[in-house]
Amino acid sequence: MIIQHAILHILDTNTGNLIASQNEMSVDNIGIHDYIEKLVSKIYGGDVKVGTLKSEDYLQNMLSIQNFSEMTTALATKLFDIISESQTIQPGDMLSFQASTEDGAIFGLIKLNFVPRYAHAVEYIDDQMVNNLVLNQAILPAATQMVDEAILVNTETKRYHLLEKKHLIDGQRVAYFSEKFLNMTPDTSIKENLQVIKRAVKNVAEKYDSAPEHEALAKTQEVIYEGLEAGSIDTDMIAEKVFSDNVAAKALYKEKIAEKVFAKSIPVDNTQKYEKNIVFKSSS
Repeated sequence: MIIQHAILHILDTNTGNLIASQNEMSVDNIGIHDYIEKLVSKIYGGDVKVGTLKSEDYLQNMLSIQNFSEMTTALATKLFDIISESQTIQPGDMLSFQASTEDGAIFGLIKLNFVPRYAHAVEYIDDQMVNNLVLNQAILPAATQMVDEAILVNTETKRYHLLEKKHLIDGQRVAYFSEKFLNMTPDTSIKENLQVIKRAVKNVAEKYDSAPEHEALAKTQEVIYEGLEAGSIDTDMIAEKVFSDNVAAKALYKEKIAEKVFAKSIPVDNTQKYEKNIVFKSSS
């Protein structure tokens, strides 16, 4: 990855200040380059929501602004205004960058939440040196840590990878990053789809004695694992393998799946991540 532009805006809701950088960071700094590259790798390996930006999407329109500093300052201002309204959303820095990769040019926007950490400080009290502990409220996450919110966009294909976390806002858990900030409705993540599938199988199995719950879930795990190895999960295949000749059970399962999962075949990019979470693996 070769970074062409990078800028950091401070979203300090603790003090009520948005400190927008007036210029970009030096991309020649190897430490900054490595930090961003590791963050990007971590995000791609996370439980991301994958989709394609439309021409009318807010972020797509923002990306058409040629002045990188101006564009990211506008994004930071909007994000700061949103998170300032909630006490449950952590303050942090907004890191934005443009880079070229083997898969094409990308734009990245990553919210780096502040992490309180103690550090030592040398002070002089009554002409005597005292080593003290000082709490720093604005430490950024390590490059090896997973961030809560980020979006990476291939600016050539418009394909994006979105990472976000729901927060309690006005008594409801809201995915503010996509809904309020980016004004988009992304597809559900692989993790969320797997939860829907397992919940549907469990509910149907509980209703039909001919399909014991533990057997149904074990078969579901097996089909999911096979799908992960193939690169996509076929929800209809789960119905056939799990409920076999029980027509009513298969119909009910498909009905429940259709309510939550939009595609019968769910593509999986990062198969290794999800394979690790599958307890049952077919040995035959």
